[in-house]
Amino acid sequence: MMSKVFSVIIALCIVMSLAACGKAENSDSQPVASENKVTENGSVGSDEDTGMDDEEDMAEINMVFMSMAAIPNGLQAVEDAINEITEAEINTHVNIEMIEVGSYDQQVGLKISSSEKVDLMVSLPTGSAAFASMISQNQLMDISDLLSEYGQGVLDTVGTIINATSVDDAVYGVPSYRSYVTSIYIAMRTDVLEDLGLLEKAQSMTTFTEYEEILDTVKNSEKWNYLSGVVAVSNGEILSKPGAYIGNEDFSDANVYDQLGELNKLVSVSCDGSSTEVLNNFDTDEYKAMYTRVKGWNDKGYIYKDSTTTKETGASLIKSNAAFSIIVSGESDVQTSQSSSCGYDMTCTKVVTRPISTADCQKFVWVVPNSATEPEAAVKMMNLLFTDASINNLLAWGIEGTDYVVEDGIARYLDEKDADSTAYHTVDFIYGNQFLIIPWDGNEADLREKAKLEMNEAPVSAFLGFSCDTSDISSELSAVINTLNEYKPSIDSGLASEDDYAAFLKKMDASGLPKIIDTYQTQLDAWYSINKN
Repeated sequence: MMSKVFSVIIALCIVMSLAACGKAENSDSQPVASENKVTENGSVGSDEDTGMDDEEDMAEINMVFMSMAAIPNGLQAVEDAINEITEAEINTHVNIEMIEVGSYDQQVGLKISSSEKVDLMVSLPTGSAAFASMISQNQLMDISDLLSEYGQGVLDTVGTIINATSVDDAVYGVPSYRSYVTSIYIAMRTDVLEDLGLLEKAQSMTTFTEYEEILDTVKNSEKWNYLSGVVAVSNGEILSKPGAYIGNEDFSDANVYDQLGELNKLVSVSCDGSSTEVLNNFDTDEYKAMYTRVKGWNDKGYIYKDSTTTKETGASLIKSNAAFSIIVSGESDVQTSQSSSCGYDMTCTKVVTRPISTADCQKFVWVVPNSATEPEAAVKMMNLLFTDASINNLLAWGIEGTDYVVEDGIARYLDEKDADSTAYHTVDFIYGNQFLIIPWDGNEADLREKAKLEMNEAPVSAFLGFSCDTSDISSELSAVINTLNEYKPSIDSGLASEDDYAAFLKKMDASGLPKIIDTYQTQLDAWYSINKN
């Protein structure tokens, strides 16, 4: 496994066209993560930088992104505060629409299919609103020229990470700039663990047998047996996490793979470059082992009974006191983020850390859909999202002094009662630049510095930077995703029988998965012949 400094690895293993950035950057090479100086209000650049003309009519854009929980109070006040910045800095009025994550995929799909005005939005990790899916459906603008003219701050910030969202000479979006080091964690309610005397066991566990013993204790306890032991993150997903096979008994025996930027987990290849063979992910022994383990949990009654049909996220079910634990992908501040999302203090035990891959960079991508009517203003706003500390903190935590206070470099509620949704509060990882956001209570003030150091030292996939052009297989991808939607929730939640699993694999082949794998294989072979070390 490679573990060189992140920026050096990317520069070595990616020569995949940065012609788009060639238009946008000067002849000096750009670092992966360059710092941007901000003004007193957090903005970067001048009127000349943003192309603002005082005599121009003010542009108006619609910006859409998801809320990981219920839509917070105070959104209008946050929008007003952001417009005080954008109207002065880039002559643009921003209309913000937040959509709960459980319905985001469907609602965004309807907006795009009906050509509703959406000028700027963030993509989801999976589904039809995922970055790769939107490219395959030709729903996104090539913004390379716009970035060159209006987004130099974006390019300076993300550097060669832009390759993860580029195809040939076209740039179709910009990855949210955050820690790309992702681990898989089992997150459990701390209050339940403490009450049952299981906290130390949960914190030190190294096998799934130990986790199952905890689930069994919760299930058979007189006080907590009403809680479902484990709940899916969404769409039935329990053990099936991007880039990781965690069906083995010992956490230390977990395997990792690169999904080559295909966020529906259709394909996999070994991260270390020892083989370039592209596999059908669902037909691997490792994936079947996860199915078998979860099926056993379902048979024992550990899994939330409506995992395949509920529209609620796993975090919201824990918050509503319906479940005990969830298995999640997360970054270095996972304990704080999960406690915030779940509404309870959560104890998070790591299972495995994945090497950084293209899929990590494509998890949340800021894009300009083809339905945008103000693409220039959208990219100007994108530039602020990646460089303006004030806008990032407004979107994450709301208005300082009203929704939160800052003490010793840490943001926290004015009063603990505000945690009961009386104040605006969201997450910190989907907006343009997480490294500009003040760490939330429960973290250390130097969290961002530590996260950046961790990212620079993290292992990376041999295929980081590879991005497949899927335009010729869009119909196959659509058919395969329809099959996934039909079968995968019941497979991933352990409800499907072995016959159902076999029928799923057969229908995936009939839907066109072999052609998809062949396309990835051909393009990966060509890319790797140029980029291998």
